[in-house]
Amino acid sequence: MLNLRQSLLCAVAAMATPMPAFAQDATDDGDTGHGEIIVTAQKRSQSIQQVPIAISALSSELLDERGISTAAGLQFSVPSTQIGNLLGQTSITIRGVGLNQGAPGVAIHVDGVYQPRPSMGDLLQIDLERVEVLRGPQGTLYGRNANGGAVNFITKAPTNEYEGYLLASYANYDDARVQGMVNVPFNDWLKARVVLDWNRRGDGFVKNVIPGGQDLDRGKTFSGRVRFDMELAPNFDLSLSTTFLDGSGPTQYFVLHNQPTALIVSVNPALAAATYSFKPLETSANDPVNTDRRLSMTAATATWSLGDVTLKSISGYTTLRDDSLADDDGINVSIFPVRRFYDSKSFSQELNAALSLDAVDLVTGLYYLKDSYQHILDYDLLEGVAPLSPAGLPPGSDLVFNVRDYDTSVKAAFADVTVRPVANLSLIAGVRYSEERQKQVQENSISIGNFATILTCPLTTNEAKFTSTTPRFGARYEFSSNVNAYATFSKGYKAGGYNLNACDNRFNPEKLTAYEGGLKTRLLDRTLTLNLSAFYYDYTDLQISQVIGLARFINNAAAATIKGAELEADWQPDDHWSINANATYLDARYDSFSNTDGLDPAAGVQVLDGHRLNEAPKFSGNLGVAYRTAASSHGRFTLRTDVSYRSKYYLREFNGPLDTQNAFALINAGLIWDSPEERFRVRLFVNNLTNKAYIARMDSSDNFGARFISWNTPRQYGIELRSNF
Repeated sequence: MLNLRQSLLCAVAAMATPMPAFAQDATDDGDTGHGEIIVTAQKRSQSIQQVPIAISALSSELLDERGISTAAGLQFSVPSTQIGNLLGQTSITIRGVGLNQGAPGVAIHVDGVYQPRPSMGDLLQIDLERVEVLRGPQGTLYGRNANGGAVNFITKAPTNEYEGYLLASYANYDDARVQGMVNVPFNDWLKARVVLDWNRRGDGFVKNVIPGGQDLDRGKTFSGRVRFDMELAPNFDLSLSTTFLDGSGPTQYFVLHNQPTALIVSVNPALAAATYSFKPLETSANDPVNTDRRLSMTAATATWSLGDVTLKSISGYTTLRDDSLADDDGINVSIFPVRRFYDSKSFSQELNAALSLDAVDLVTGLYYLKDSYQHILDYDLLEGVAPLSPAGLPPGSDLVFNVRDYDTSVKAAFADVTVRPVANLSLIAGVRYSEERQKQVQENSISIGNFATILTCPLTTNEAKFTSTTPRFGARYEFSSNVNAYATFSKGYKAGGYNLNACDNRFNPEKLTAYEGGLKTRLLDRTLTLNLSAFYYDYTDLQISQVIGLARFINNAAAATIKGAELEADWQPDDHWSINANATYLDARYDSFSNTDGLDPAAGVQVLDGHRLNEAPKFSGNLGVAYRTAASSHGRFTLRTDVSYRSKYYLREFNGPLDTQNAFALINAGLIWDSPEERFRVRLFVNNLTNKAYIARMDSSDNFGARFISWNTPRQYGIELRSNF
């Protein structure tokens, strides 16, 4: 075994560049007295109360107790957060910032590895140590596309104990899950952790009203992770992990939200006799819907501790392949059967150094990202119905939007320092410089019936370069060990690019300047955590997504202003009760923006000044209450209820009646029994108790004269069994 250890050490030392990874310590939650959580939001371990950022952290215990197993579940535990999924793309919006069908506006990291595709944020969440949600631009330490904030998923590290668990659950909609974990400490320097997860929903959430039609939003996944942690030399640690996911089924979908306009029906009279369903969680789609998805991520984190200095290398290689069929008209007439194909490969490398002294904390580093992406959008109109356009196309036409290659390379250097010149006062300064180069190769074509293919976009190569400098300045003052306040100025940046389905069509970067102040307190003998924050954003060149014709375009809105306030509280008055709550007031409006609504072209160019940003409710809040009985020979029971509220908000910038999601509340409840020795656990649960239907995401197509939506999860109830060993 000693020879193996020496061989591994020599192999690592021989690397010209440490293996892929990005910086995030997978430390355990530090319980310092009343459930205080240790986070690594600033790439060093700190109490969450000492971080001068609006941040929420959910430990593995809280995730299990609340039954949160997807990214969408986080939005009902974190202030100012909206999360929805449409056609497999998970969109996270924080304080009205981040919504986009292109690159994510909220940066997502798994064990420090940046995830460049929006769908990746919902695919790797098994066996988590915690989730950290950072609100506001994180342009200094996180950089790329973190102008809305950052969500960090930290997986569980191997422990020094032989242990494991087996979990099984079953809920209505024939929803079954089996998950297992084994942790093996081979010796004092090598530990391993393996987790596997199988999930299948046999009955679709979205029912098809067409006899024999295909129900949607169902499918199965099989995923897993293997992680090795090694101490290769004194103070030198290496963590290696590989994660995979295979999924299939009609999971990526949308349904029709309104009947096509009279103009569109006049172009294609077949729509007049079509079957429509606008009831929640129903469809009348007749064309096949299915997605085959393959994802893998390999990561390595090497850490060398040298007293007051810690050197770290974080590297990651992630691949995602999606091959899907969809019914893009959502009715029983085959107007838009489509195939979408995505193939993404990305490699990231971060090297950073952290210095920690009595009066100074410093993190500085270099970052590199290489991302390659291919995309095909193919409307294969085989059933003889012309697509909707003023000219129309004959039966058998084929429209192909082909992005043969989209390469992005990012180089960045950053530094962030906190200085304590006098007792209780901390001064904060940081800056990041980023350079991004993009190269897109595309070719679009139309095959009209049996005639020759016409190149609507001949083989074209587009190149762009974007640079950004994003600073952060601020101060933090400790009034006592339980009360501190902070104020910061920061900037965020999201790169521009080229639209995937248009020829040589470029959009600009978006920029955000943020002013934020906050107060963090521990009260009532440290049983109550009460945090407040207020913020003001100057938001320019917002990237707005629209479907024009059959293709998606990203355009830039001129400017918007966002202001608001948040309150987050957690109270544990005794060993039995636990109460958590948060509330947000958000005023997010366009200052200067004019646009044409493809669903109402007769209105011409509309001035949208004063309209509210998408998915930015004025008021939102969450309240959770849990009661735990005393431990006894019969075990312990925990009863938990969570209530979430959202005021009315809009899903398109035009703020029309059909663009509106009215105010709603959701209720989740659960009852947990833990055996006396905590070897067994039984959890009964019901989510969305009142079966409230609300729109998770919305899109629209001027070529169809209609809006398309995805729905939230309906009421689900079931049982979960867990055995620890």
